[in-house]
Amino acid sequence: MTESNPTLISSKTPFFGRAWSLTITPTTGPSANVPIVVSCDAYEPEALRVTFDINQFAFSAFWHAEFVVYNANGPITSGPSAGINLMQAVIQEGDVVTFSAGYQADYPYPATPPAIWTGSIFYTIQDRLDVVDERLTIHCLLSRALTTQNFLNDTIPMLSSQFTQARFIASRAANPIGINQSQIDRCLPSTSTKLPRGKSYFGSPHKYLEALADRNNLLSWFDGHGWNLDSLQNPVGSLVATYAPAGTGQYPSTVNGTKLSIIGQPQQTQLGVGIRVLLDPTVQIAAPLPQVAVSIEFTRQAPIPYPLPEGQFIAVPMTGQYVVVGVRFFGDTRGNAWYSDITGVTQIQQAIQLLGHSAQSDPTGN
Repeated sequence: MTESNPTLISSKTPFFGRAWSLTITPTTGPSANVPIVVSCDAYEPEALRVTFDINQFAFSAFWHAEFVVYNANGPITSGPSAGINLMQAVIQEGDVVTFSAGYQADYPYPATPPAIWTGSIFYTIQDRLDVVDERLTIHCLLSRALTTQNFLNDTIPMLSSQFTQARFIASRAANPIGINQSQIDRCLPSTSTKLPRGKSYFGSPHKYLEALADRNNLLSWFDGHGWNLDSLQNPVGSLVATYAPAGTGQYPSTVNGTKLSIIGQPQQTQLGVGIRVLLDPTVQIAAPLPQVAVSIEFTRQAPIPYPLPEGQFIAVPMTGQYVVVGVRFFGDTRGNAWYSDITGVTQIQQAIQLLGHSAQSDPTGN
């Protein structure tokens, strides 16, 4: 068993060996676009301890994440960034953080787990925990550069379709915005209403994209890949995972396609269910929204108070299949936590209504 060949130290035990990678890519300065890889192997003897807390929300522009790297005041001793001192590296607002996590049995070397976070740094903090451990805390905020810190000043010609407008706004912004063209074209077809005259854009591109969505009764939000758009009536995708608790002495990670990874007991909520599972990077917020399933026999029913307090409604019936509207990934590379908290709803329209979505006119009048 040698350190130079990671394939010899990869775990084949389901839900045991952790695979993860934290990469920081500076966007300015002499090291611009040169990624700093903190670690890429959970069994690496010199791997730094990293904790993470990542939150993804449907229909929300500002996802957030926090990464804490312990005792990084020294050179990285192995991997592609060996010799770099993370505490002394220029890590500042706007630098891009990418974090991947999963299990080695699912993603054996040289494969890597899917990224569960790609976003810009908001700010960093250096401190000491209990005087002994030095910490580098990295706070990230998604889409800030694409929304509140973005600007557009351009003119689009007459007879431009709404799809063309969306693509124009995204590409001409000071910080270009990524869009899924096939998805946008499905929601804003080229046969849609065209501009009767040329149109000038001045200000936040986010404002104009939101106006396009509202005018067509659509939902829009940002994720790590850019701007998402989907139907307000049925923004629901396919079933991506089915979960169940592991039985006593069960070794396989899946049985008949069901992942035996539930931690604790799923809890029924007023809109659906809350599920904690061993970290699963395949369940993430994207358009269309994914679905997960868990048998109602494993779910703890929500208590129903009587008489009902004013304004409170009874939890919806459990169906066993839920639309994912929120995922929290959190873990410790040297601790027990390595989980995904999934928030699912049975009736997506109720969740949408709670967000207060309503039609808004284009601020420019077109």
